[in-house]
Amino acid sequence: MSDIDLLETVKPVVEAELAPVKVSRVSISEDVDDEGDRIFRIVVVLESDRRKLDPKKVVGLARHLREPLARIHRTGFPVFSFVTQDELDGEAA
Repeated sequence: MSDIDLLETVKPVVEAELAPVKVSRVSISEDVDDEGDRIFRIVVVLESDRRKLDPKKVVGLARHLREPLARIHRTGFPVFSFVTQDELDGEAA
C-alpha cells in the first residue's frame, strides 16, 4: 500500500477521535524506534489550541488505528505529535 493509502486511512480516524477539535493537517513518516521496531511518526496539526485536546481521546488513538492499519496491511506503532499551525509557523521564523 502507498503512503497515500496510509494517510487516507489514518487522517479520518484521527479527525473523528479528536472531535470537536479541528485537525487541519496530518503528516506521517515511517521510522524505526530504538529497539528496531517499525513506527509511524504522525504529526497532527490542529486548528485550535492543543490544550483543548481530551487526554482520554489522545491516549486511545493508537488503539483506534490498530484495525484500520491492519486492513491496509501496515504494521507499526503510531507515535503522535500535536502542534498548532501557529507553532509550526513560529518554527520557520
